[in-house]
Amino acid sequence: MSGSSTGSQSSVSHSVPLGFGDVTATAGDHVAHFFRGDDQRFAVLGPYVETGLRRGDRCVVIAQPARGEALCEWLDGQGVDAAAARAEGRLLLEAGRDTEADMKRLAERLDTQARADDTSLVRWAGDGEWVLDRDLTVCEMLRWEALYDRHAPDWRLLALCQFNLSVFDSDVMMDALRTHPYCVMGDVVVPNPFHESPESVRRDLAECS
Repeated sequence: MSGSSTGSQSSVSHSVPLGFGDVTATAGDHVAHFFRGDDQRFAVLGPYVETGLRRGDRCVVIAQPARGEALCEWLDGQGVDAAAARAEGRLLLEAGRDTEADMKRLAERLDTQARADDTSLVRWAGDGEWVLDRDLTVCEMLRWEALYDRHAPDWRLLALCQFNLSVFDSDVMMDALRTHPYCVMGDVVVPNPFHESPESVRRDLAECS
């Protein structure tokens, strides 16, 4: 990233604007955003997806169905035809999967498609509340975040993961912090001093349920 940058280890170095502030990012970057309320949610998620669609990026949003529909309404309000983007396969609304392995397969499929299309990246947006509608536990979702973090440098995905401070407990937020190298702070993105190696996080979470 630049603008308050990160600098991903991804082999794909093409930088793109995140959509807020003056921040750019590359495939492989894995960013967390902690927020309260829909205003704060869409202040980051909305421009992130809108910028991607206007650029021609494929955008994948992992969220509860109602949240995905609310995003489409937000995009329509910005003059972006969300229905057309969905019909053309540029905006994919996904409800998540029930296992870490299935989430990994989803990410691998998107990476494979990006390489086949010779595109620099796919924008991935994950709203942590998606897990509440799945068979996955919150702990398993955090293990998935750590697994994603392990593979992020190898995938042509740019990830923004959002966590609602009004929904998740503080210990969940701390573990989420551990799985993301970068965090949104206002309209900038900064290196996260609490980030730990994926192996360490997954080892600590191995026994939780």
